[in-house]
Amino acid sequence: MPTMDISGMQFRSGLNPLDASTRVPNAQNQLDFAEVLGKKTGRQLGRVDEAKIREAAESFVAVAFVQPVLKQMRSTNHAAPPFAPNKAEQQFQSLMDAQISRHIVHKANWPVVDRVAQQMLKKAGLAPSTPAAPATLE
Repeated sequence: MPTMDISGMQFRSGLNPLDASTRVPNAQNQLDFAEVLGKKTGRQLGRVDEAKIREAAESFVAVAFVQPVLKQMRSTNHAAPPFAPNKAEQQFQSLMDAQISRHIVHKANWPVVDRVAQQMLKKAGLAPSTPAAPATLE
């Protein structure tokens, strides 16, 4: 098997991968590596995180509040056999309820979603701990 001589090659980091003394990564290299992998670091927090937190709050409200209501409504369906849900509908009702609940919460402006998102932002350190006071006219 042929061998490669890399002794004369220039590396971007200036480190030769065969040099054993440079194998210990420093903090800057770790941050650069995390950024390459797409991980969020303290320097990259912003609007994307707020959108993800809002989406998580919507998902939480859909699963915790709306989906149980839809499940309860479906369980009270006592329709006659031609109109009653068949086996396939009964099997996949929970999936349909989950999708409908996500759609309902996403399309409507629910104050509880805003409150949950605000609490999550506060826990993440992305929002002020006290809401801004409304401006008053004098």
